Amino acid sequence: MERSALKIALDSIVLGNKFTKAANEFKERAPGRNALVLGGTGEVGREVIKHLMASDAFDKVTVFTRRPIEYTEAHAEKLVQKPVDFENTEQLERDFAGHSHAFCCLGTTRAKSGADGFYKVDHDYVVNSAKACKTANVEHYSICSSAGADKNSMFLYTKTKGQTEDEIQGMGFPRVSIFRPAMLMCDRDESRLLEKAVTYPIKFLNKLVPGMLAIPTSTVAWTMVGNTFSAPKKTPLNEAFSNSEMLKRFNEAQKEE
Repeated sequence: MERSALKIALDSIVLGNKFTKAANEFKERAPGRNALVLGGTGEVGREVIKHLMASDAFDKVTVFTRRPIEYTEAHAEKLVQKPVDFENTEQLERDFAGHSHAFCCLGTTRAKSGADGFYKVDHDYVVNSAKACKTANVEHYSICSSAGADKNSMFLYTKTKGQTEDEIQGMGFPRVSIFRPAMLMCDRDESRLLEKAVTYPIKFLNKLVPGMLAIPTSTVAWTMVGNTFSAPKKTPLNEAFSNSEMLKRFNEAQKEE
């Protein structure tokens, strides 16, 4: 059964002058760049698409997805959609060629896909696509991981995230940026009862200990895309951003408005 198209709109998006200025400077400094997005129909991925399209920093934004996207707003002519098979590495390499920047937001849950299905998506598919990106000479690989990611963890979720991070950092990209959000705050298309049950307490506790427990998906995307516009002081560069660091970056930028 064919899935309905995911509608993406730029309403309520907050960029800010700092973000926009950095995007314009990046475009002048590095013209002709193309970005690809993996996991673009997920909660973080769709926000990444919004920020990429609103920034107008890339000549082309290719979304590799199994679900069609409906986007008719600013710079819509730059958005390209392609089907994807994460097990066909050779095809991935061909499709990724010509892209300079990659944003990986792939992910599922154990509850939705089972333990094996979770590992297949969050490790195998992510690592396969990262290898294809490296072969295709992607300059900058950005990935949404998770708070607590640790390859030595006793828990499947954080252990898998940590293993994936470790393998990607060892691939030899000129630049790897890892973003480790805590609980994601958003209006999900699909219901996750546990997340719904804890959302309100988390929002309250997050005010008591800011930056520790949760973060809006829009803030994660703002940081992922905005970080791309900064010129690295050295390469190769492996960098990671915690939940609190992402919130701090966003909040400080908005205070400067």
